[in-house]
Formats: sequence, structure tokens, C-alpha cells
Amino acid sequence: MMNKSIYAALLSIIILFCACSKEENNQTGPTPGDGSTEPQEVTIKVMSYNIKHCSPYVPGVADPEIDIQATANVIKAAEPDIVLIQEIDRNTKRSNGVDQVVELAKLSGFVHFYFSKGQDYQGGEYGDVIFSKFPLRNTATYDLPRVEIPGTYVGFCVLGRATVTVSGKVITLANTHLATTQENRDLQLPFINAKLQDSKYPVILGGDFNATPYNSTISTLDSYGFVRSGKGLNQFTIPSINPNRELDYVCFRPAEKFEVTKHQVITGTNASDHLPVLSTITIR
Repeated sequence: MMNKSIYAALLSIIILFCACSKEENNQTGPTPGDGSTEPQEVTIKVMSYNIKHCSPYVPGVADPEIDIQATANVIKAAEPDIVLIQEIDRNTKRSNGVDQVVELAKLSGFVHFYFSKGQDYQGGEYGDVIFSKFPLRNTATYDLPRVEIPGTYVGFCVLGRATVTVSGKVITLANTHLATTQENRDLQLPFINAKLQDSKYPVILGGDFNATPYNSTISTLDSYGFVRSGKGLNQFTIPSINPNRELDYVCFRPAEKFEVTKHQVITGTNASDHLPVLSTITIR
């Protein structure tokens, strides 16, 4: 018969072994000694695209027929990791009651998305959305400030925000569509800057800023430390046929955390009145 003291010692060893095994199995990071380390750099492709509720640009036609598949084809062909989308409908009358967020995500191959409502519209909603290959966390939507201007339509603009983790690196994503009026952009951009200043992580901001590179809105953006991935390239983004000005951007800060590998405006597409902007960015 086994001595009680020997039995107790053996039982203690078994319990300790099981506890150690469980802790090792729950590890989420690299295991010491296995040669794996967190990557020093990761590269992602970020698209900004004003999709005009999946309506192509047809000069002289106010409401061309909506084609969600055409918009999805443009996105899929570019193979982005992140898509910052503006002007998307959810269940509106003009979009035949279709939830474009869900449908476009499915057709373009994205599981993760976050919608930011700008306003109620025609029985549904209208706003912006972030599509991502990576899970989106810490999501938030902020209504941008606005002032009424007599005789001028002033829309309802928002900032959508989220964080993603890419190969161990955490990034803050921000998506917006600024107002067409200078008075409102002069209020909105400082508001956006204030909301993003508290980010503990590097920031990628994109959207339709409704301002050319020579407008004071973009000068203010630059003064906040944001670097435009296409700065100096003068690549026009609107209209999709014979484009003549640049309104759409992808930018980031702090500058030392990013390197632009490639920036392009995807031409030859007409799924919207805007052309998509695609930036390949290395994150340090």
C-alpha cells in the first residue's frame, strides 16, 4: 500500500503539471525560445471611396440606376484590407429598400464593418461605413458640428472611428465626409482633430474632404500633422469620367510610424461619381 506522504507528493506534482500545461495553452503571444517575434513592420492597403449609394456617374441624368455589384467589383479588384466608404444607404426608398452596407460587404468579401449614420433618409438611413478584413473594436460615431447657411443645403456629416489589430500592431481608423461649405469644414476639421488627438495608437484618416489640395481645409489638415499619402501627386478623383479635381484622401499620423509604398487613384471605373483612392502603407 502506498505511503500517504508519497501519495500526497505525487498528487501535488500532477496538479502543478496540469496547471502549467493550461497556462501554456492559453498563451496568445510568441512562446519564448520558439524564434517567433512581433513583426517590426506590417503593410496594409487602405481605400477611400465615395460610392454615391452605388449609383454611377451619368452626365445629365439625375438618378442613374443603382448597381451594387459594380461597386463591389471595383472594391474586390483592388484587394484592399480596409475600405473607408462614404455616401451609403441602408433601406432607403431610392435604393429600393436594400441594406447596402450588408449587401456590399457580402459582395465585396468583408465580414467586419461599422456603419456611422449621418441622417435618417427616405425611410432608411444614410451615412458612411468602414469595411475591414480585421475585427473592428472601440467603434464610435461622432456628429460633426454644422451651421445653417441661408439659401444653401448643409448636410449632416459624421466621423466614424474604430481600432484594428494587424499582426500585433494596433491602429486607429477614422472615416469622414466633410461638408461642401467652407464655413462648416472650418468647424468640422478642428473637431475631428480633437477627437483623434487622444488616440494611443497611430491614426489613419480617410474620406471625401470636399476640398482640393490648395484649399485652406487641407492646409489645416497638414498643420495638424497628418500626412496625405498622395501629397504632391495631383491625382484627380472626381468626376469618375474626365476627372478634374482632387477631393478624396487617405492620410495618417504620426509621420514616423508610416511609409507610403504606393498611392493611386483607380481610374477606368464608373460605379460612382467619385474614383476610389488606394494607398499601400507600411506601419512601423
